[in-house]
Amino acid sequence: MNKLQLSELVRTNLRYANPQITDKLRRKGKSGKELTRSLINQYLFSGVAFLFIYGTTMFMLDFSKLPGFFTYYVALFTILAFSQGISVIYNIFFESRDLPAYLPLPFSQGTIFLSKILVVTMTVSPFVFPMFIVFMMTGWRSGIFMPLTILLSLLLFLLILAIVFTFCSLIVFGLTRTSFFKKHKKVVTSLLLGLSMTIAVIGIIWMNMESSSTGIEQMDRNPIIFFMLIFHISATPFSTAGLISFAGLLGLLLVLFEGIKLLILPRLYEQLTEASAAKGNIRRTYKANQSLSQLYISYNLQLLKEPNLIMQVLSNSLLMPIIFIVTFAIGGMLNLSALDIRFIGVVFLAGAAIAAMTVNQTSFISNLISLDQENFTFLQSLPISIHYYMKQKFLVGLIIQSILTGAISLIAGFVFKLPPALIIALLAGALLGCFLFCLRFFSRDYQFLLLDWTSITQLFNRGSGSIGLVVTMLGTIFGSILVLTAYGFATAFLPFWPLNLFVLAVLFLFIFLWIRHYRKKFWHQFK
Repeated sequence: MNKLQLSELVRTNLRYANPQITDKLRRKGKSGKELTRSLINQYLFSGVAFLFIYGTTMFMLDFSKLPGFFTYYVALFTILAFSQGISVIYNIFFESRDLPAYLPLPFSQGTIFLSKILVVTMTVSPFVFPMFIVFMMTGWRSGIFMPLTILLSLLLFLLILAIVFTFCSLIVFGLTRTSFFKKHKKVVTSLLLGLSMTIAVIGIIWMNMESSSTGIEQMDRNPIIFFMLIFHISATPFSTAGLISFAGLLGLLLVLFEGIKLLILPRLYEQLTEASAAKGNIRRTYKANQSLSQLYISYNLQLLKEPNLIMQVLSNSLLMPIIFIVTFAIGGMLNLSALDIRFIGVVFLAGAAIAAMTVNQTSFISNLISLDQENFTFLQSLPISIHYYMKQKFLVGLIIQSILTGAISLIAGFVFKLPPALIIALLAGALLGCFLFCLRFFSRDYQFLLLDWTSITQLFNRGSGSIGLVVTMLGTIFGSILVLTAYGFATAFLPFWPLNLFVLAVLFLFIFLWIRHYRKKFWHQFK
């Protein structure tokens, strides 16, 4: 394999995956290797940020003496890597439209495959980087020399990612090779991406149910047997169990690599070309006597029916908040059934915090304008009210986001066993927050309008890219914790009515200024 070609292809794919960030860095004078380093630093910063989010709980645990918690965290991040891997591999290989650019160039199919898989690894690694810290903490607490611990932890981390991504590749390429996929592309795509999401959600729920069953009085939890192999490698790498476990994982990876070599690489160009040409059975239903409003709503709903878009949005905007909530909910054992009604304001703001976590730059509302692609320019040239069209588009996005955010808040309310009145307050806060954040991210979509995108990830990375997403998530989490903690203490020690009337007045003023800002800066430009 030509290493120079591989290096150039990786650089090209990095730029292709983040076109707006690439342009922004180029305007700052960065090019060549410096530009590549800056793009890679985006992913490194994201990994450090996620490490900071989860590190607050992991650094307090001695994993060398807690194999149950070790296997729990490794399983959690492996499930996340699998779910993200299925989605990203399908998106980069089968939804990207860069294949014609490669065909006339003298690149081997193996080089192209490896370059794209490396970009997949850089895309997904930040979300699962805390797993590397679990390995490092385990080796360090086990008394292994620190430089050797870092080296072994990095090797084990890359080994597990390689196993997960090769397994995901075999699943994705195997399903897309079937004749059923060629006839029913959307159905198979929905099943493929839906399966990965279902496995992630069920896996997380199952692990936390297992956590609850072990009893809160126990120091450790029941270990997951399969992941004990990884524990032996991390805690006692030079023992018989550690060496046998490492040999077993390495053998599994070699078998998967052989499967890639025999089943995927020989027909890579052919399969990608066939998959790109496959449209499936398209049924168009003609509805007579539709009003203009109904026509706009129907059109925008059609934009959101693409299975790949749906699963990318759900996995990016909902899966991470769910994992965060589950991880910090002490295995689902937090019981708030006795919470006093005087905390209704705190719960209301907690609902708004849920909305802030579920409505971000990867949400439906945040990409709905750019999904029009060239149709948006065409619509602007027609003698129709673009203001009315945008209002209908916003309405569709708002309703969908409200359903998703409302569902998450209801689930949280029931999981934490909130009293009925507080569940209603949580839902009300979530819906209000959803409306306010939808205003922000809908206008942001227009601010960073991208109509010539070729991959959904390009839309997600607009603006400040993955760094912006992580910074926003960090700011939301810790800002929400600070505000809710302060409000909670104030509620416990200050008179109810004076405090809450003051908070209500501040809230009304904030909402008024927020809506007024977006009315003047965004909506007025379409009149």
